[in-house]
Amino acid sequence: MKTTGIGWVLLLGGCASLGSPDPASPYYAYTSGWVMRLERPLTIPRDAATVRLQYGEIVPRNSVQEHDPYCVVELNTVRAEPQVLQPGRFEVWRVTRSVETLAATASPLIKTRYVLDDVGPSFLYYKTEFHLRDPAQPDLRSMTCAWDQMAPGNRALMRHLTLDEIRSALGDWITLMPPRERL
Repeated sequence: MKTTGIGWVLLLGGCASLGSPDPASPYYAYTSGWVMRLERPLTIPRDAATVRLQYGEIVPRNSVQEHDPYCVVELNTVRAEPQVLQPGRFEVWRVTRSVETLAATASPLIKTRYVLDDVGPSFLYYKTEFHLRDPAQPDLRSMTCAWDQMAPGNRALMRHLTLDEIRSALGDWITLMPPRERL
């Protein structure tokens, strides 16, 4: 009888949320009512729908240091000309987290019998996605902040970014404001 009770406690405990009320935690549970404020115009390059921010600066797609926190602001449409996201306040209508793996393929020039493969992913991204809405700029989609946990030095961390780490990637371009700071 006691083992059944312990089993139920463990089962119900497994269903409990891992969300934390502490903004310094990588498991911080974002509540509704957040706002993202763009402080100055943000230009999305031509033939693209995204722009990347890292270390508080805009960085080209191929220059992101994926072992450190970075954020990608995304629009719905790719255009042949640059697109400018205008400063303003954007509603964060949902925050989701995910983990994405990506396996690099071996070079076709190397015979596979000589290649050591650890059968694991080459890249492991812990992602926090802020789904955004602004009636004045309906093409705005989201902002995703991530880092590669398989990068050297990060493998022991295996966690989502903290709010402070996200804010450091955004610098003074974008301010994330919890519901109480909007006033």
